[in-house]
Amino acid sequence: METPRIMVLLYREDDPSKNTALKLVRMGFAVLVSKHSVRGYPLVLNPYSNTYLGPWYRNQVLQHGVLVLDASWKKLSKNKFKGLRGEHVKLPPLLPGNPINYGKPCMLSSIEAVATTLYITGFQDLYKKILGVFKWMNTFDALNKELLDEYARVSTLEELREVIVSYWEVENPCIIQEAGEAAEA
Repeated sequence: METPRIMVLLYREDDPSKNTALKLVRMGFAVLVSKHSVRGYPLVLNPYSNTYLGPWYRNQVLQHGVLVLDASWKKLSKNKFKGLRGEHVKLPPLLPGNPINYGKPCMLSSIEAVATTLYITGFQDLYKKILGVFKWMNTFDALNKELLDEYARVSTLEELREVIVSYWEVENPCIIQEAGEAAEA
């Protein structure tokens, strides 16, 4: 079975010893890229996008891969995604299992975002392999398994929105603020 290419655009804003994207690279699951070396038209995981990821992106993931931008949530901004080649999508809401943002809706680590993408687009075998990279990834799986199954089963954006609303009671629980916006408000 073919596996999708996973690309990491690394901003080096986090502790390298705890960086989940770097571990994906070190273990051979992903490759580092620069903004200008991205080839094809990958799926770009972008929390500022207005478009949700769904199973209908499977072929694009297989043909062009997935690009995750690894940056600190505290320093994240829309500007970091400008000029990035690809189809920009946001993930449906999930709960992180990582020790830094545990239980804070939508504040996934890079490895959780990649794993989510793989699961929803039908690459569950690779998802299971990635669960073994960190012990706490099993916590992520336990927190979200039912919801991941629901997200992976939908066939339209409307069905996806219905699942989100039925679980979260709002259509978009993941409104991401620009770094520094909260302090100004």
